[in-house]
Amino acid sequence: MTQKLNTFSRLTTLIPTLLLLGSALNVSVAAELPLPQAQQYLATAEQFRGPQQSFVLQGRIETIKAGRSEKMQPYQLLSGEDRKSLVIFTGGTSQGQKVLLQDQQFWLQLPGSRRALRITPLQKLMGEASSGDVATLNWQQDYQLVAADTQSEGIQLSLQAKREGLSYQRIELWVSSTDQFPLRAEFYLPSGKQAKSARFVRSSNSEAPRVVAMELLDRMQSKDVTVLHYDVVTPQTLPARLFNPQALSTVQAI
Repeated sequence: MTQKLNTFSRLTTLIPTLLLLGSALNVSVAAELPLPQAQQYLATAEQFRGPQQSFVLQGRIETIKAGRSEKMQPYQLLSGEDRKSLVIFTGGTSQGQKVLLQDQQFWLQLPGSRRALRITPLQKLMGEASSGDVATLNWQQDYQLVAADTQSEGIQLSLQAKREGLSYQRIELWVSSTDQFPLRAEFYLPSGKQAKSARFVRSSNSEAPRVVAMELLDRMQSKDVTVLHYDVVTPQTLPARLFNPQALSTVQAI
């Protein structure tokens, strides 16, 4: 009789633990988001980065070393139809340089040069910012959403590249669970190595919510931070002639 009571007592003690474990397992399952719902979250997050059609962006690339700002490079980004974009450096040591993105191909036009040079999307422009970073990635067009989970810091969206030639093969993106504003991201190379991490800066309360800067940290080499400032974004229809690699030497900032 005593043995039965002891066994019953042990079971009674274990029941709350088993119930808690079962509850935790249920929470884990519930944390997975259906992909159609997560796709809507991704679309909302992308809207905070700016217009999805043609626009002109006035920005700056800032290099920060040991917590101190060392260099500031102003640039203009012209984003056209069919995922074509042109970066024109408008001041600083890189003034006059131009980077064109067209059909996943990149060209660099140097001041005084008659012909544009083919470069890779990971070609560094300034600090840790690459041509692919500045020309902007389109999360919805370039990447396939493969998984989504809710976490304590927000919603994690796992993105896989749809094609070869993109700057990064995989992106892990965290967005706010309240309004889907992008919070941070991790960028991975085809080898599986993490290349960079990013943090997205939200506009002040006086403005309509949008991403006003992206802070990039190189995870492979230096620990310096490069900040892409998105100062002014203006929707604007842009002519196709601006995105011709054979005519880059004649294109000027708007």
